[in-house]
Amino acid sequence: MRRNHLYVAALAVCLSLAAFDVSASTHGQHSLEVAIKAENTRWAEAFGRGDYKAIGRLYTEDGALLPPGGERIIGANAITEYFTKGHTETTPDILSFSNEEFYGDGKAMTEVSDAEIRDQRGNVKFRGKQILIFVKQGGVWKLHRDMWSSSSN
Repeated sequence: MRRNHLYVAALAVCLSLAAFDVSASTHGQHSLEVAIKAENTRWAEAFGRGDYKAIGRLYTEDGALLPPGGERIIGANAITEYFTKGHTETTPDILSFSNEEFYGDGKAMTEVSDAEIRDQRGNVKFRGKQILIFVKQGGVWKLHRDMWSSSSN
């Protein structure tokens, strides 16, 4: 009888530790998602201000854009130039992200999501999907790869 109590107690301890491990892992993943969403917000806010230099600073030095139908744009300075050339003569637009999926750990994260750009009157100018790869450098999340395509609607 005493032996059964020991087995039950040992099993209870093991189950408690397993539940704690799953909870800690889920909390850790949630924290990573929150951090990446904060980077998305910084990007969208800079885009909305027309601050393309700020956008460039959100990328790693060897970060790359992989735009649809275009050549790879490599490096934070080239990325700044890409957005500056493409948007300088226009009123800044409003960018939002949705349907985010996140994969990764404390070193690298991949985001798959939808993006939508609206003009200042709320008219949709672009709807698409994207894959973003973030890496952590010096304690800060930076965009490393940024690939998108338009949706067909």
